[in-house]
Amino acid sequence: MEPKFICQWSLEIVFGKQKQALEIMKAWGAEKFRSSYFRVSENRMMNGFIGSSPSFIIDEYIFNSLDDFEKALSDMSQPQFRQYSEALAPYIVPGSQKWTVYKMIED
Repeated sequence: MEPKFICQWSLEIVFGKQKQALEIMKAWGAEKFRSSYFRVSENRMMNGFIGSSPSFIIDEYIFNSLDDFEKALSDMSQPQFRQYSEALAPYIVPGSQKWTVYKMIED
């Protein structure tokens, strides 16, 4: 089995702004799959439920290689993505966003 990589972008959203933030993230995700290397990944979005704040959001992508993930990230410098990052920025708790990468050991 070739390894796969689970790449999670996690962030905390300002209290009471989850709906607005998720709308932006969904539109951004659609554009990622239209015009970037994120199109080769599988995606799902989750938020805290029990034991974690509902304002904690994980935007998860599964890639077949780290090279694919790096290509997808580098595509985020394209001009069409700037509007989404600027629109989302006011809703993110400063310092809360990060990428975490896991290597899948079983499918």
